[in-house]
Amino acid sequence: MKQTVLIPTDFSENALRAAIYALDLAAQLKLDVYVLHAYQPFKSAFQSASTNENDADRARKEAETGMEEFIKKLGDRRELKTRVVNKSLVDAIGDCAAKQQVGLVVMGTHGKSPVRRDLLGSNTYEVAKSTAIPLLVVPEQVGSFALKQVVFFSDYQAGDVQTLRSLETVFGDLPFSVNLVHILPGKYTSMEAEQSRLDEWKTTLEKQVPSGGLVANLVEGEESVSVVEETLARFRADIALLTIVNRSFFQNLFTKSLARAIVLNPQVPILLTSEAMK
Repeated sequence: MKQTVLIPTDFSENALRAAIYALDLAAQLKLDVYVLHAYQPFKSAFQSASTNENDADRARKEAETGMEEFIKKLGDRRELKTRVVNKSLVDAIGDCAAKQQVGLVVMGTHGKSPVRRDLLGSNTYEVAKSTAIPLLVVPEQVGSFALKQVVFFSDYQAGDVQTLRSLETVFGDLPFSVNLVHILPGKYTSMEAEQSRLDEWKTTLEKQVPSGGLVANLVEGEESVSVVEETLARFRADIALLTIVNRSFFQNLFTKSLARAIVLNPQVPILLTSEAMK
């Protein structure tokens, strides 16, 4: 069965840009596409059953109309599978993944709700910390899909093996190079020893995932937004790659400057994977 790219949407402008990016991606990789909208109507024990039913019916119609308008905005595209479902987004993605061979979920960084620039949108955040499927988070400024250079930020985690496998599973039909990057804070002085360690880690990864095109790059500097941005620009990254060690990763975002720089305000799409993503 052909793999499916799942595009959850809240019909926002950022979701639209993420969907266009995902459609370009799917076209190049010849993947199926499934556009999903999950909604939950207002329901109250203080309302009558008929009022709750009317609210549910109105929410369903609004969701169906929203989906029709959203698909029209995507332009003259090949036929898309769509679904509107009365569930939480996380549950809806889980149900879809159980019925379709979903290999990748693509979402925008932010949705309809007003957000601070240092926070992920609530929907994207919930999916990122809950789903066992690789998630590609697409920032607002990204245009059409392209993949020639990948920057893989690594801290020598065992989960890096699965992260690399996920990248190969989704994008393996395209020619691209992977820059394995470790950011070394200035307090360390033995650059030679650390480069040797990174080279050894590169060899370990290549033994587990013999894909080729992996280049080890040691970057000296503090784990900061500016260093991340400079690194992405230096290697002309089309996509950044990051391993989620465990779900507490998201609880610690505000104390981990590197994770915050990469995940919360990405300059390029970022593929999030974890050891749970088998």
